[in-house]
Amino acid sequence: MHIDVNGNRGVIGERLRDHIEERLESALSRLDGWVQKATVYLDDVNGPRGGVCKLCRVVVTANGIQTVVVTEVGESVQASVSRAIRRAVSALKRRVKQRRDHKTAGRNRPQPPIDFLEANTEGET
Repeated sequence: MHIDVNGNRGVIGERLRDHIEERLESALSRLDGWVQKATVYLDDVNGPRGGVCKLCRVVVTANGIQTVVVTEVGESVQASVSRAIRRAVSALKRRVKQRRDHKTAGRNRPQPPIDFLEANTEGET
């Protein structure tokens, strides 16, 4: 799995980058076979004016399912990142489950009893 962390305004510190990478690796570890790439974009929407303006967008590209894109805005970078990662993992798990259910949809259907099939073919001679 490849992880990118990008910031639009200002330089992202090494400590924050490491924290985000660790959180993503931990959160996506169970889905590692599905995930190709995870990208986190950070932005300060209002700039120096303050307020609820820390934007975090998480984009997860996976094998065989649609790309997951989640955007969160909050007062702090850490809160936005945490919520965005949590939502992205939840959406990815949901899509993996849908994919698995779709692939196995016809496998678990109950088969009619053999007697029923024989009874229908005996009367047609």
